Amino acid sequence: MADARQVVKYTFVKLEPAVLTWPVDRRLAAAGEFAQLLDARAGSGTLLTYSTVGLRGDCDLLIWQAADSVEVIQGAESGWRATQLGPHLAVAHSFLAMMRPSPYLGRHRHPDQEGLRTRLKPAGGRYLFVYPMWKKRIWYRLPYERRKAMMVEHFAIGHRYPQVKINTAYSFGLDDQEFVVAFECDEPAAFLDLVMELRESQASRYTERETPIFTCVRMAPAEALQLALGLRAAESGEEPELQRQVSLIAGR
Repeated sequence: MADARQVVKYTFVKLEPAVLTWPVDRRLAAAGEFAQLLDARAGSGTLLTYSTVGLRGDCDLLIWQAADSVEVIQGAESGWRATQLGPHLAVAHSFLAMMRPSPYLGRHRHPDQEGLRTRLKPAGGRYLFVYPMWKKRIWYRLPYERRKAMMVEHFAIGHRYPQVKINTAYSFGLDDQEFVVAFECDEPAAFLDLVMELRESQASRYTERETPIFTCVRMAPAEALQLALGLRAAESGEEPELQRQVSLIAGR
């Protein structure tokens, strides 16, 4: 029996501009309701939220989630639609994928190696860099050993940047792209240097496309929604008003 593989979903949403004209109290209440739904799954480690405000013009928020079935993903997103903010949220980009072991890893593997995972295990980095990816069709016609040699070089470059963690998910037959790649780290410069070096690898010649690319900043749901709604950001460790209201609603 094959190992259970988690489904991974990247949902980038954009708030309608009209929402920003709502009175502050209405925005707080609507965002608090939505944040409570996200918090319910965030606590289990199967959902993380990131802000893209000011970093992308086409989206405000990334909701990165994993589940044991596509039905769980459907149920979660249906719940978002039923909130006050639901009718005013547009899905700007949506990537569906699944975890599976890499076919290019050799015998010398270490425990919890990234390319062996069938379940998502985020490292919790402050920044997440996400993009869909396609290989050129000629890549799949190359002999396996040649592809493997190029991927070994690819992995070796990645290992020179231990502060950057890669999360690769596979989309073959599930969505338009072939892969969704997500890199976690605490320093954007390290990721920039890694990508520049990867461009010189042999495998890079067989990349068809790897855009759009999203730079995302990890935040609690309440904080990310607060930024998206134009509400005051938390300063000096103070609890955001939205987070305070969510805590009261949840009885914490």
